[in-house]
Amino acid sequence: MYLKKGKVMKKYLALLLAMVLTLALCACASAQVQQTEPAKQEDAETALPQEQPESEEQEVESSGKMVTVNGFTYDDTAFHAEDAANRTIHVSYGGGSLCTSPMALAYFLGYYEAEGLDVEIISVESDKEALASGKIDATGGFLASWLPAISNGVGFTFTTGIHTGCGSVVVLADSDIQSYQDCVGATIAVSGGFGSGVHNYGMRSVIHEGLSVEDFKWINFDASLGLEVLKKGDAQILVAADQMVQKWIDDGSVRRIHSNTFDEDFKDEPCCVFGLSSAFIENNPICAEKMTRAVYRACLWVDQNDENKYEAVQMLADNYGFNVTPDYAVKLMKLWKFGVSNAQCEMCLENSVDEYVAAGIIDASADLEHLKTVAWKAFDLSSVDAEFAS
Repeated sequence: MYLKKGKVMKKYLALLLAMVLTLALCACASAQVQQTEPAKQEDAETALPQEQPESEEQEVESSGKMVTVNGFTYDDTAFHAEDAANRTIHVSYGGGSLCTSPMALAYFLGYYEAEGLDVEIISVESDKEALASGKIDATGGFLASWLPAISNGVGFTFTTGIHTGCGSVVVLADSDIQSYQDCVGATIAVSGGFGSGVHNYGMRSVIHEGLSVEDFKWINFDASLGLEVLKKGDAQILVAADQMVQKWIDDGSVRRIHSNTFDEDFKDEPCCVFGLSSAFIENNPICAEKMTRAVYRACLWVDQNDENKYEAVQMLADNYGFNVTPDYAVKLMKLWKFGVSNAQCEMCLENSVDEYVAAGIIDASADLEHLKTVAWKAFDLSSVDAEFAS
Protein backbone atom coordinates (compact mmCIF):
# COMPACT_ATOMS: atom_id res chain seq x y z
CA MET A 1 0.00 0.00 0.00
CA TYR A 2 1.37 3.34 -0.95
CA LEU A 3 1.09 6.54 1.11
CA LYS A 4 0.41 9.75 -0.48
CA LYS A 5 3.46 11.89 -1.23
CA GLY A 6 2.31 14.78 1.01
CA LYS A 7 1.83 12.51 3.96
CA VAL A 8 5.23 10.92 3.43
CA MET A 9 6.88 14.25 3.31
CA LYS A 10 5.16 15.36 6.49
CA LYS A 11 6.28 12.20 8.28
CA TYR A 12 9.81 12.64 6.99
CA LEU A 13 9.97 16.27 8.05
CA ALA A 14 8.58 15.41 11.48
CA LEU A 15 11.17 12.66 11.94
CA LEU A 16 13.94 14.94 10.77
CA LEU A 17 12.83 17.69 13.15
CA ALA A 18 12.76 15.24 16.05
CA MET A 19 16.26 14.10 15.23
CA VAL A 20 17.53 17.68 15.07
CA LEU A 21 15.91 18.54 18.40
CA THR A 22 17.42 15.43 19.98
CA LEU A 23 20.89 16.28 18.69
CA ALA A 24 20.51 19.87 19.88
CA LEU A 25 19.46 18.78 23.32
CA CYS A 26 22.40 16.38 23.55
CA ALA A 27 24.83 19.05 22.43
CA CYS A 28 23.41 21.49 24.96
CA ALA A 29 23.64 18.96 27.75
CA SER A 30 27.20 18.13 26.78
CA ALA A 31 28.17 21.79 26.81
CA GLN A 32 26.54 22.26 30.17
CA VAL A 33 28.50 19.34 31.58
CA GLN A 34 31.74 20.79 30.16
CA GLN A 35 30.98 24.15 31.73
CA THR A 36 29.93 22.90 35.17
CA GLU A 37 32.51 20.20 35.83
CA PRO A 38 35.54 22.56 36.07
CA ALA A 39 33.54 24.68 38.46
CA LYS A 40 32.88 21.63 40.63
CA GLN A 41 36.60 20.78 40.51
CA GLU A 42 37.51 24.31 41.55
CA ASP A 43 35.06 24.11 44.45
CA ALA A 44 36.54 20.81 45.51
CA GLU A 45 40.07 22.25 45.48
CA THR A 46 38.93 25.18 47.60
CA ALA A 47 37.42 22.81 50.14
CA LEU A 48 40.69 20.89 50.68
CA PRO A 49 42.77 21.84 53.74
CA GLN A 50 45.41 24.33 52.67
CA GLU A 51 49.00 23.91 53.96
CA GLN A 52 49.34 26.62 56.59
CA PRO A 53 52.64 28.28 57.43
CA GLU A 54 53.88 27.17 60.84
CA SER A 55 53.34 29.69 63.59
CA GLU A 56 56.18 30.65 65.98
CA GLU A 57 54.72 28.28 68.53
CA GLN A 58 54.76 25.47 65.97
CA GLU A 59 58.40 26.20 65.12
CA VAL A 60 59.47 25.81 68.76
CA GLU A 61 59.90 22.19 69.68
CA SER A 62 57.07 21.07 71.88
CA SER A 63 57.72 20.18 75.49
CA GLY A 64 59.34 16.83 75.93
CA LYS A 65 59.33 14.45 78.84
CA MET A 66 59.42 16.09 82.24
CA VAL A 67 62.06 14.50 84.43
CA THR A 68 63.18 14.97 88.02
CA VAL A 69 66.87 14.76 88.88
CA ASN A 70 68.09 15.44 92.41
CA GLY A 71 64.79 17.08 93.25
CA PHE A 72 64.81 19.38 90.19
CA THR A 73 61.98 18.88 87.70
CA TYR A 74 62.61 20.18 84.19
CA ASP A 75 61.82 19.64 80.51
CA ASP A 76 64.43 17.11 79.36
CA THR A 77 63.86 17.92 75.68
CA ALA A 78 64.46 21.62 76.28
CA PHE A 79 67.55 20.84 78.36
CA HIS A 80 69.18 18.76 75.64
CA ALA A 81 68.34 21.45 73.08
CA GLU A 82 70.49 23.97 74.96
CA ASP A 83 73.95 24.61 73.57
CA ALA A 84 75.70 24.17 76.91
CA ALA A 85 74.15 20.73 77.40
CA ASN A 86 76.07 19.55 74.34
CA ARG A 87 79.52 20.96 75.08
CA THR A 88 82.04 21.47 77.87
CA ILE A 89 81.20 24.26 80.31
CA HIS A 90 84.27 26.12 81.59
CA VAL A 91 84.49 27.29 85.20
CA SER A 92 87.31 29.50 86.41
CA TYR A 93 89.05 28.48 89.64
CA GLY A 94 92.77 28.93 90.12
CA GLY A 95 93.21 26.97 93.32
CA GLY A 96 94.43 28.23 96.65
CA SER A 97 91.22 30.06 97.52
CA LEU A 98 89.08 28.49 100.21
CA CYS A 99 86.39 31.12 99.61
CA THR A 100 85.37 29.99 96.14
CA SER A 101 86.45 26.35 96.52
CA PRO A 102 82.90 24.91 96.21
CA MET A 103 83.10 25.64 92.47
CA ALA A 104 85.93 23.09 92.26
CA LEU A 105 84.55 20.80 94.96
CA ALA A 106 81.35 20.40 92.94
CA TYR A 107 83.56 18.89 90.24
CA PHE A 108 85.50 16.55 92.54
CA LEU A 109 82.31 15.43 94.29
CA GLY A 110 80.62 14.66 90.96
CA TYR A 111 77.82 17.17 91.46
CA TYR A 112 78.12 18.69 87.98
CA GLU A 113 78.11 15.24 86.43
CA ALA A 114 75.07 14.27 88.50
CA GLU A 115 73.25 17.18 86.87
CA GLY A 116 74.13 15.83 83.42
CA LEU A 117 76.74 18.52 82.74
CA ASP A 118 80.23 18.28 81.26
CA VAL A 119 82.34 20.78 83.23
CA GLU A 120 86.02 21.64 83.11
CA ILE A 121 87.79 23.70 85.79
CA ILE A 122 90.39 26.05 84.31
CA SER A 123 92.65 28.83 85.56
CA VAL A 124 92.72 32.26 83.92
CA GLU A 125 94.59 35.48 84.64
CA SER A 126 91.51 37.71 84.64
CA ASP A 127 88.01 36.36 85.24
CA LYS A 128 86.40 39.47 83.84
CA GLU A 129 88.40 39.38 80.59
CA ALA A 130 87.90 35.63 80.22
CA LEU A 131 84.17 36.05 80.75
CA ALA A 132 83.97 38.83 78.17
CA SER A 133 85.90 36.79 75.60
CA GLY A 134 83.83 33.65 76.17
CA LYS A 135 86.81 31.66 77.45
CA ILE A 136 84.87 30.84 80.61
CA ASP A 137 81.17 30.46 81.31
CA ALA A 138 81.17 30.70 85.09
CA THR A 139 83.25 31.98 87.96
CA GLY A 140 83.01 33.45 91.44
CA GLY A 141 84.57 35.86 93.88
CA PHE A 142 83.85 38.88 96.01
CA LEU A 143 80.41 40.32 95.32
CA ALA A 144 82.05 43.59 96.33
CA SER A 145 84.25 43.47 93.24
CA TRP A 146 81.67 42.10 90.82
CA LEU A 147 78.94 44.69 91.43
CA PRO A 148 80.96 47.69 90.21
CA ALA A 149 82.11 45.65 87.20
CA ILE A 150 78.49 44.77 86.35
CA SER A 151 77.54 48.44 86.65
CA ASN A 152 80.25 49.15 84.05
CA GLY A 153 78.81 46.64 81.59
CA VAL A 154 80.51 43.34 82.44
CA GLY A 155 78.03 40.60 81.55
CA PHE A 156 78.06 38.64 84.80
CA THR A 157 75.05 37.55 86.87
CA PHE A 158 75.47 35.88 90.24
CA THR A 159 73.05 33.08 91.07
CA THR A 160 73.99 32.05 94.60
CA GLY A 161 76.10 33.15 97.52
CA ILE A 162 78.97 30.79 98.34
CA HIS A 163 79.55 31.80 101.94
CA THR A 164 79.26 34.63 104.44
CA GLY A 165 82.16 36.56 105.91
CA CYS A 166 85.90 36.38 105.06
CA GLY A 167 87.04 40.01 105.37
CA SER A 168 88.65 41.74 108.37
CA VAL A 169 89.81 45.21 109.37
CA VAL A 170 92.82 44.89 111.71
CA VAL A 171 95.27 47.04 113.64
CA LEU A 172 98.41 46.15 115.56
CA ALA A 173 97.57 44.45 118.83
CA ASP A 174 99.08 47.30 120.88
CA SER A 175 97.39 50.07 118.87
CA ASP A 176 95.15 52.57 120.66
CA ILE A 177 92.64 52.35 117.78
CA GLN A 178 89.40 50.64 118.75
CA SER A 179 87.26 51.81 115.82
CA TYR A 180 87.34 54.06 112.78
CA GLN A 181 86.03 56.85 114.96
CA ASP A 182 89.33 56.88 116.85
CA CYS A 183 91.50 57.51 113.82
CA VAL A 184 89.88 59.88 111.33
CA GLY A 185 92.62 60.98 108.96
CA ALA A 186 94.58 57.74 109.34
CA THR A 187 95.94 55.66 106.45
CA ILE A 188 94.13 52.46 105.54
CA ALA A 189 96.00 49.80 103.55
CA VAL A 190 93.97 47.39 101.42
CA SER A 191 95.04 44.17 99.73
CA GLY A 192 94.12 43.33 96.16
CA GLY A 193 94.31 46.86 94.78
CA PHE A 194 91.85 49.70 94.48
CA GLY A 195 88.48 48.52 93.28
CA SER A 196 89.05 45.04 94.69
CA GLY A 197 86.48 43.33 96.84
CA VAL A 198 88.58 43.99 99.94
CA HIS A 199 88.86 47.69 99.11
CA ASN A 200 85.13 48.00 98.52
CA TYR A 201 84.34 46.14 101.75
CA GLY A 202 86.66 48.51 103.61
CA MET A 203 84.81 51.54 102.25
CA ARG A 204 81.44 50.03 103.20
CA SER A 205 82.67 49.37 106.73
CA VAL A 206 83.69 53.04 107.05
CA ILE A 207 80.26 54.18 105.87
CA HIS A 208 78.62 51.86 108.40
CA GLU A 209 80.31 53.84 111.17
CA GLY A 210 78.84 57.08 109.89
CA LEU A 211 82.03 58.32 108.28
CA SER A 212 83.06 59.09 104.71
CA VAL A 213 85.73 57.37 102.66
CA GLU A 214 87.28 60.83 102.22
CA ASP A 215 87.95 60.89 105.97
CA PHE A 216 90.88 58.52 105.41
CA LYS A 217 93.87 58.05 103.16
CA TRP A 218 93.79 54.79 101.22
CA ILE A 219 96.82 52.89 99.94
CA ASN A 220 97.32 49.50 98.32
CA PHE A 221 99.79 47.04 99.81
CA ASP A 222 101.47 43.97 98.43
CA ALA A 223 100.27 40.87 100.23
CA SER A 224 103.84 39.58 100.38
CA LEU A 225 104.74 42.47 102.72
CA GLY A 226 102.31 41.14 105.29
CA LEU A 227 102.50 42.87 108.63
CA GLU A 228 105.36 45.15 107.58
CA VAL A 229 102.94 47.76 106.28
CA LEU A 230 101.59 48.19 109.83
CA LYS A 231 104.85 47.68 111.72
CA LYS A 232 106.68 50.26 109.61
CA GLY A 233 103.88 52.77 110.11
CA ASP A 234 102.98 53.05 106.43
CA ALA A 235 99.37 52.48 107.50
CA GLN A 236 97.53 52.32 110.80
CA ILE A 237 94.70 50.07 109.61
CA LEU A 238 94.79 47.09 107.27
CA VAL A 239 91.86 45.54 105.37
CA ALA A 240 92.41 42.01 104.06
CA ALA A 241 90.86 38.58 103.67
CA ASP A 242 90.59 36.33 106.70
CA GLN A 243 92.73 33.78 104.91
CA MET A 244 95.61 36.27 105.12
CA VAL A 245 95.15 37.83 108.57
CA GLN A 246 93.80 35.01 110.73
CA LYS A 247 97.30 33.66 111.46
CA TRP A 248 98.35 37.13 112.68
CA ILE A 249 95.30 37.26 114.89
CA ASP A 250 96.09 33.80 116.25
CA ASP A 251 99.68 34.72 117.15
CA GLY A 252 98.63 37.99 118.78
CA SER A 253 100.21 40.35 116.24
CA VAL A 254 96.96 42.10 115.28
CA ARG A 255 93.34 42.35 116.39
CA ARG A 256 90.10 43.04 114.58
CA ILE A 257 88.25 46.32 114.79
CA HIS A 258 85.69 45.31 112.16
CA SER A 259 84.72 42.08 110.44
CA ASN A 260 82.21 41.02 107.84
CA THR A 261 82.54 37.56 109.36
CA PHE A 262 81.39 38.41 112.89
CA ASP A 263 79.88 41.92 113.01
CA GLU A 264 76.09 42.08 113.05
CA ASP A 265 75.83 44.49 110.13
CA PHE A 266 77.67 42.15 107.73
CA LYS A 267 77.77 38.61 109.09
CA ASP A 268 74.67 37.36 107.24
CA GLU A 269 75.71 38.75 103.85
CA PRO A 270 77.39 36.67 101.16
CA CYS A 271 80.99 37.69 100.79
CA CYS A 272 81.80 35.52 97.79
CA VAL A 273 79.30 34.52 95.13
CA PHE A 274 79.00 32.13 92.21
CA GLY A 275 77.65 33.28 88.87
CA LEU A 276 77.64 32.83 85.13
CA SER A 277 77.88 34.86 81.98
CA SER A 278 74.62 36.76 81.57
CA ALA A 279 74.42 35.49 77.98
CA PHE A 280 74.91 31.92 79.20
CA ILE A 281 71.93 32.23 81.54
CA GLU A 282 69.76 33.73 78.82
CA ASN A 283 70.63 31.04 76.26
CA ASN A 284 70.94 28.08 78.63
CA PRO A 285 68.49 28.64 81.50
CA ILE A 286 68.21 24.98 82.52
CA CYS A 287 71.98 24.46 82.41
CA ALA A 288 72.44 27.64 84.44
CA GLU A 289 70.09 26.36 87.12
CA LYS A 290 71.83 22.98 87.15
CA MET A 291 75.24 24.67 87.54
CA THR A 292 73.92 26.74 90.43
CA ARG A 293 72.42 23.70 92.11
CA ALA A 294 75.72 21.80 91.86
CA VAL A 295 77.74 24.62 93.45
CA TYR A 296 75.12 25.26 96.13
CA ARG A 297 75.09 21.54 96.94
CA ALA A 298 78.88 21.66 97.37
CA CYS A 299 78.49 24.64 99.70
CA LEU A 300 76.03 22.79 101.91
CA TRP A 301 78.21 19.69 101.85
CA VAL A 302 81.18 21.70 103.16
CA ASP A 303 79.03 23.31 105.84
CA GLN A 304 77.55 20.00 106.98
CA ASN A 305 80.35 18.92 109.34
CA ASP A 306 84.07 19.15 110.09
CA GLU A 307 84.75 15.80 108.46
CA ASN A 308 83.59 17.19 105.13
CA LYS A 309 85.72 20.28 105.61
CA TYR A 310 88.85 18.15 106.14
CA GLU A 311 87.95 16.08 103.09
CA ALA A 312 87.44 19.26 101.06
CA VAL A 313 90.82 20.63 102.13
CA GLN A 314 92.48 17.34 101.18
CA MET A 315 90.87 17.42 97.71
CA LEU A 316 92.06 20.98 97.17
CA ALA A 317 95.57 20.24 98.49
CA ASP A 318 95.90 17.17 96.26
CA ASN A 319 94.86 19.07 93.15
CA TYR A 320 96.12 22.60 93.74
CA GLY A 321 98.39 22.64 96.77
CA PHE A 322 98.07 24.93 99.80
CA ASN A 323 100.55 27.05 101.71
CA VAL A 324 98.65 26.49 104.96
CA THR A 325 98.13 23.42 107.13
CA PRO A 326 94.88 21.43 106.88
CA ASP A 327 94.00 22.41 110.46
CA TYR A 328 94.40 26.10 109.67
CA ALA A 329 92.37 25.77 106.47
CA VAL A 330 89.56 23.98 108.30
CA LYS A 331 89.64 26.62 111.05
CA LEU A 332 89.10 29.28 108.41
CA MET A 333 86.25 27.38 106.77
CA LYS A 334 84.57 27.03 110.17
CA LEU A 335 84.55 30.83 110.49
CA TRP A 336 82.21 31.16 107.53
CA LYS A 337 78.71 29.90 106.76
CA PHE A 338 78.80 28.06 103.44
CA GLY A 339 75.52 28.12 101.52
CA VAL A 340 73.74 31.47 101.50
CA SER A 341 69.98 31.78 101.06
CA ASN A 342 68.34 33.76 98.27
CA ALA A 343 66.88 36.13 100.87
CA GLN A 344 70.37 36.90 102.22
CA CYS A 345 71.66 37.50 98.68
CA GLU A 346 68.85 39.92 97.87
CA MET A 347 69.36 41.81 101.13
CA CYS A 348 73.09 42.14 100.45
CA LEU A 349 72.46 43.33 96.90
CA GLU A 350 70.09 46.06 98.07
CA ASN A 351 72.47 47.27 100.78
CA SER A 352 75.62 47.06 98.69
CA VAL A 353 74.30 48.99 95.70
CA ASP A 354 73.06 51.88 97.85
CA GLU A 355 76.29 52.06 99.86
CA TYR A 356 78.49 51.77 96.77
CA VAL A 357 76.72 54.78 95.35
CA ALA A 358 77.38 56.64 98.60
CA ALA A 359 81.05 55.63 98.42
CA GLY A 360 81.35 56.70 94.79
CA ILE A 361 82.08 53.15 93.66
CA ILE A 362 78.95 53.04 91.48
CA ASP A 363 77.83 56.06 89.47
CA ALA A 364 74.81 57.67 91.10
CA SER A 365 73.31 58.38 87.66
CA ALA A 366 73.19 54.67 86.81
CA ASP A 367 69.86 52.86 86.53
CA LEU A 368 70.14 51.13 89.88
CA GLU A 369 66.99 49.02 89.55
CA HIS A 370 68.22 47.71 86.22
CA LEU A 371 71.61 47.00 87.79
CA LYS A 372 69.97 44.92 90.51
CA THR A 373 68.00 43.01 87.88
CA VAL A 374 70.99 42.09 85.71
CA ALA A 375 73.30 41.42 88.67
CA TRP A 376 71.21 38.72 90.35
CA LYS A 377 69.20 35.73 89.17
CA ALA A 378 67.45 33.63 91.81
CA PHE A 379 66.79 29.92 91.31
CA ASP A 380 64.67 27.75 93.55
CA LEU A 381 67.19 25.77 95.61
CA SER A 382 64.74 24.49 98.22
CA SER A 383 65.11 20.86 97.14
CA VAL A 384 68.88 21.08 97.77
CA ASP A 385 68.18 22.54 101.20
CA ALA A 386 65.79 19.67 101.88
CA GLU A 387 68.42 17.14 100.84
CA PHE A 388 70.83 18.34 103.53
CA ALA A 389 68.15 18.97 106.14
CA SER A 390 67.19 15.29 106.20
